[in-house]
Amino acid sequence: MNSDRLLVIAPHPDDEVIGAGGLIQRAGDVRVVFVTSGENNPWPQRVMQRKWLVTAADRAAWGAMRRREAAASLEVLGAAADRSIFLDFPDHEIARLARQGDHRLTEILRGIIRDFKPSLLVSTSAQDFHADHRAVAWFAHHAVRATGDNAPEIVTYVVHGEGAPHRLHLSLQLTERERERKLRAIECHTSQLLLSRRRFLSYAQPHEDFFASEFDLVCAESRGRERAGMLRHACFVLFGGGRRQREHDVGRVLDPSTAAQRPPFGRRTS
Repeated sequence: MNSDRLLVIAPHPDDEVIGAGGLIQRAGDVRVVFVTSGENNPWPQRVMQRKWLVTAADRAAWGAMRRREAAASLEVLGAAADRSIFLDFPDHEIARLARQGDHRLTEILRGIIRDFKPSLLVSTSAQDFHADHRAVAWFAHHAVRATGDNAPEIVTYVVHGEGAPHRLHLSLQLTERERERKLRAIECHTSQLLLSRRRFLSYAQPHEDFFASEFDLVCAESRGRERAGMLRHACFVLFGGGRRQREHDVGRVLDPSTAAQRPPFGRRTS
């Protein structure tokens, strides 16, 4: 994986730091694309604002707050505010757009790839429980395929659930400083910590897992499959889902302490 020019695609603000906060710290030049602003997030909003009815104006204000949290989080990781791109597609509606054959997101992502020319594109995974995450994977893979011969390498990350071990492409071992910065970056997403603090902080693991490209997995889901995924996601959130520490017994482990024994990060060994 060559992270000289890194493009991270996040369905919502906070996914970028959960999935790739360590990788962002190591990247040469980075862009982070936020597909939505995470505005359809009613339960934390109801608790924080002490109101039951959430209006369209309330959702817009919540999305603006989440964009500010994302900017602060990226600053902690060392990425300037102008490295983020907010597309403002509707939160919790990305799977529907894919199902309806709406290719606007594909074309926008292809344009960003063409202009930025990333060496590595990192997207959410089709293995994720969240429907938006799976749908964003579908759009990202289609954008890469549409780019043609100049397409970047694409890998994926899982936020909700666990990816299949046999698909693990690389496990990035973080230094203590990188892990501490990732934790502080996660803490910038105050709105998300309100109801799920333990789960969110559990993502500051000593490693980040990236899975092989998923051209064989991504699909435009039926409404039934989307609803089944929503149920799995709800169970994951309600019953203690988070990131469990584990031993690295599969995939390649990239440990910065061995830097003197290997090529610089991002270079493949023969």
